[in-house]
Amino acid sequence: MSMFKKSKIIVGAALLAVAVLSFTLPQQAEAINLGSIAGKAVGAAKEQQEINKALNYYDNEGRHELFEALKQEDGVNSDYNANAMLARIMQRMTPAIAKSDATINSKPYNYFVNNQEFFNAYCALGHNMSVNIGAFWFLDYNEDKLAAVIAHELVHGQKEHPIKGAKKKMSVDFVMKTVGSEIGGANGLAAQVVAVHAKNTGVTKPNEWEADNIAFTYMADAGYNVGAPAAVWQAVIESSSDSSKKDVLSDILNPSTHPKDSDRRNNYSKKLTEYSNGKVTVDANSGEVKINGKTFMTPAAAGNMSGMQRSYFVAGNLAAIYHAGQNTQNAYAEGGTVKIAGKGIITPVAGDISAGELVTILNNIK
Repeated sequence: MSMFKKSKIIVGAALLAVAVLSFTLPQQAEAINLGSIAGKAVGAAKEQQEINKALNYYDNEGRHELFEALKQEDGVNSDYNANAMLARIMQRMTPAIAKSDATINSKPYNYFVNNQEFFNAYCALGHNMSVNIGAFWFLDYNEDKLAAVIAHELVHGQKEHPIKGAKKKMSVDFVMKTVGSEIGGANGLAAQVVAVHAKNTGVTKPNEWEADNIAFTYMADAGYNVGAPAAVWQAVIESSSDSSKKDVLSDILNPSTHPKDSDRRNNYSKKLTEYSNGKVTVDANSGEVKINGKTFMTPAAAGNMSGMQRSYFVAGNLAAIYHAGQNTQNAYAEGGTVKIAGKGIITPVAGDISAGELVTILNNIK
């Protein structure tokens, strides 16, 4: 069954900073009780200090407590293939990220697949990350696409977007408005403010762009197809054009908080071209893949992947060839797959040019 029939979709790959918890967080929450502070600026300032203490706690020594709370709140999904894929991606991403940011080794991520059936993932305080089972459904368990989503999340964590954003949002004015009205005034708990409000705080449009841009590097360093990020947003664009599904994408279509889906796709496509040393391009309207300005092919749709999505995957394979300083003039066909230097470029399907013809085209491109 299509995920659109069984679930709601919220796209964004870590548009959220920290998960909403509908219960009081353990241990630390019980230790914070400032008494009646509603409407008092001095009390709100003190409460803000306690909120920052709680945020710091759950971002560091209390991060495993938060992880358990997140699992309790969202549920842990037992899908074997999803869990195995998430583990593989993390095993490849971690050493790749460590090349440029060794802090990932001193604060390794906790992660799990949750039971939420819409398309999303999040990075919480304390390097706690979770991917919705709905993301695996939406992306048809394509590991390169899932890696693109997770790479984006990992940038949020490495750049400390959750903790920085939450602290910025938890201003004195915010606390004064919150305490007493939502938490009960006389029994305000800083940890409850964190629990109720942290999920929707902090991640800004500049944060999203930073996460997208660095995620591309993470993908490349981990050896994933660098065309996959553009393909993910192409899939979102195709889904949002369906009027029956567009309403469930409204959160990320808000231009005041999130970049446009087409802008994100085009940015990833531009980075793909740059990665190929300017050799490979994809026409965002037709899906035509060009090398040195010359037409290579326009892939057909295959399975659950549109022709446009396949274009970005083919371009990603070609980009890796040119990035490595190789060229296309030693292309050959093996087992129905077009290859260069042992790397698969495309396995033609019905509607594509044949493997033999594609090899000829590649070998003639100067």
